[in-house]
Amino acid sequence: MEHRQREDSIEDTSTGLKQNDAGLLCYVGGWITGVVFLIIEKKNRLVRFHAMQSLVTFGILFIIINIADQIRNFVSWAGRGMPLFPLELAAHTIFGILLIVTFILWIVMLIQTHHGRFIKIPLFGQLALLLFCKLDSLDQTEFEEHIKDTGRKETAEQPLEHEEGKLPVERSTYYKRSRKIGRIAAAVAAIVWNFLMLILFNFYSQYIACYYGKTIDGATIWEMYPLLTQDFVRVLPLINVLLILSIVGHTLTIAIDRYVFREVVHIVLHLFGMTAVIVFLRVFPLDFSVIPHAAIAAISPTVTIVVLIVIAVVLGIEALVRLIRLLINILR
Repeated sequence: MEHRQREDSIEDTSTGLKQNDAGLLCYVGGWITGVVFLIIEKKNRLVRFHAMQSLVTFGILFIIINIADQIRNFVSWAGRGMPLFPLELAAHTIFGILLIVTFILWIVMLIQTHHGRFIKIPLFGQLALLLFCKLDSLDQTEFEEHIKDTGRKETAEQPLEHEEGKLPVERSTYYKRSRKIGRIAAAVAAIVWNFLMLILFNFYSQYIACYYGKTIDGATIWEMYPLLTQDFVRVLPLINVLLILSIVGHTLTIAIDRYVFREVVHIVLHLFGMTAVIVFLRVFPLDFSVIPHAAIAAISPTVTIVVLIVIAVVLGIEALVRLIRLLINILR
């Protein structure tokens, strides 16, 4: 009898809606619908958890986005007539990334909840679970285990599908087994490369130069013509942020080998990289007039600008492709 009552608390809803539909509606309006369902839903514990998670997650993100927006507006206002363009663009980029991440998370939660999956968002979900269990006087471990047991029963009732004579393989399992060594090697190489670039730009930037050798009495003397101008200090902070984020991001992808997390990290890094290239194009702290060969000096700015534009476009397209592919995989 007790077991029957616990099942009712999971399946029945006060609104008369199906559990999946009620859970989905908790996220439709963000933290607002979270508050609404936390008030009107009295019976279904899973729906109440989704309501609390929506309230906590999108409520906190709403506050963070508004703070980022205020900072963005302040930097834009303070930068009038002052050389704050890299900082201004960085503020706009961070604001945009927060919106994109929030939108992706919103889509993911709508889809997963509609399919009846118990998703606990990192950090936000743990806080929501703590508050929910305190509010409803529940044991966290017992609640999670009961939800997972219910999900396993529903999964066991679904027939296995065969495709071309092969058993279906869970994407997360396949992701862990396929090319894990290659992913780690690529992440380590990226970390080493970004660390070297960090040292180069901050301590040895004067060696980014054109080297021209002259032979005098049989001995070759190399002359160095630095290419970076004083304007380089305007873009250096943004470059440092990008390199440090890249080092931290690739380190986390090694520690947290999850498909969604890895793709989000790459999307963010690509967007920051595109931002850094755009800033570099606008400030353009390069002086090719120091090159001894007049023809090379004349064509170098054009070639460099074209290359930087191509890099920015490629980074933007790569970020968009990864975002679309991520959403498609989640939908599947």
